[in-house]
Amino acid sequence: MSKVDIRVLRNLSDSKKRVMTNVMQHLEQRHEKKSSKRWQYGVLTMVLSVCIGLFIYHQYKDAQQQASMIPPVLDEQMLELALQSDAKMNGKNRLYRYSFDSFLMVESAFVYAQSQGLAPTQSQVAKKLEEVMDSFHYGALTLSERLSMLQMSEEAFIESYAKPIAYKAATGDLLWDATKADYPNTSDQVRMWFVEQEAMRYLEQHYHREIAFLREKYKIPEKENQMIYIRSGMVVALKEYEFLVVSGAFTGDLTKLSADEIVQKHTNGTWFPLVNVPKALSVGDRVEVQYSEAIGGDGSRPFLDFKDNIGIKIVEDYQ
Repeated sequence: MSKVDIRVLRNLSDSKKRVMTNVMQHLEQRHEKKSSKRWQYGVLTMVLSVCIGLFIYHQYKDAQQQASMIPPVLDEQMLELALQSDAKMNGKNRLYRYSFDSFLMVESAFVYAQSQGLAPTQSQVAKKLEEVMDSFHYGALTLSERLSMLQMSEEAFIESYAKPIAYKAATGDLLWDATKADYPNTSDQVRMWFVEQEAMRYLEQHYHREIAFLREKYKIPEKENQMIYIRSGMVVALKEYEFLVVSGAFTGDLTKLSADEIVQKHTNGTWFPLVNVPKALSVGDRVEVQYSEAIGGDGSRPFLDFKDNIGIKIVEDYQ
């Protein structure tokens, strides 16, 4: 029989009770702490949900506001505005071909820029709106005359006409800036000419029916007689997208002078887009280039101009 002091057993029984009591108290305290943390997490989750909801709401609201600013493509109101000026100038209710082409140019840049994912900010549109409103104070009709003919207030005119024009112009500006990387080492005028051609092809491809309808409604001829000019000279510079022709230049200039110096010496020079040219075209060739109109000016370099290029031929000599 084991010799165990009964008092020791009694003490162990008391210890067991104390251990059980401590365990129960620990579990109760941990439950209280967890409950407290769950409450804190619940509040935090609710706050985050509210913040996310407000953020989504404001994003949606901003998107709606931005969408409401976007004017329609080929908005006929713009043609009616051009018709006001043309009718005063020609004395008839007739739209000039030039005005219609200018309208298409603006629309093409606008829709082509949209296809590239370009959209102006509100501040960019607001800045362009100031320029647009200033332009309406000049020209064939003053702003007051336009308001009188339209029978609307200046505020209504801004909403219906000036803001859509400003939005499209600001979008076009983004397109011109975005294409700089596509035409490196190219003059701004020639680069813009190329971009205009791309934009016009895009517009005609996607809106040819709408354009045909407007041409018929406003009796715009498909083609018109153009004055064709010829520039004779020597090719003194040739780049990826353009070439420079100087009248009066000769072979000796190329060995002694830079292209800029040749332009200064002969007080003339014309940059043409590098299209419709013979594959063998090179610096030093004597050429005759047919063109119809200027594609921009350069006030800082008065001896240079920019023309389109209808056709070109290499000649042995020119008059």
